[in-house]
Amino acid sequence: MRTELTQKAKTELEESFRNDQEAHRLLDLVNAEFESDRQSVQCFDLRVVRQVKTCVETRKRLVRSNPLID
Repeated sequence: MRTELTQKAKTELEESFRNDQEAHRLLDLVNAEFESDRQSVQCFDLRVVRQVKTCVETRKRLVRSNPLID
């Protein structure tokens, strides 16, 4: 049994992937600020800082191991 996505679903899926890529690009910038200026984390809850750092590192690891992700 073959199931194919509709064109609308394909377009939405591609948009979602692009949005995720942009979100990670922005997270990379935020994380770079956290790493370069320790004072910049003061306006964030430290749990959020840790989550951003974890998310960025996970994304980097996944992209390194699977080039289809990026």
